[in-house]
Amino acid sequence: MALLEQAAGQGHAYAMYAMGIIHGVRGEYEQAVKWHTKGAEAGLPRAMFNLGTLLEEGEGVAAPDCPAAAGWYRRAADAGDTAAAVNLCSMYTVGRGGVC
Repeated sequence: MALLEQAAGQGHAYAMYAMGIIHGVRGEYEQAVKWHTKGAEAGLPRAMFNLGTLLEEGEGVAAPDCPAAAGWYRRAADAGDTAAAVNLCSMYTVGRGGVC
């Protein structure tokens, strides 16, 4: 994992995403949020989707943040991530686009 972490630290978006996945699987949600945020900010749609999911569920953050989750889902959907489009539609369908 040292090489992956090194690559992520050097700004490689897929490495950042992979670090987010690893930490999420381990239940280390704060670290998962950190790495998915970095990957999302680097423009990787799947990291945007995963960050949205963590924010919506309130994992790795103080409380669920549906407005932020919806924003990341929208960015991911705009970049072609269909799962993000489905989650965004679901949030708005049940009235959770602004408040969890």
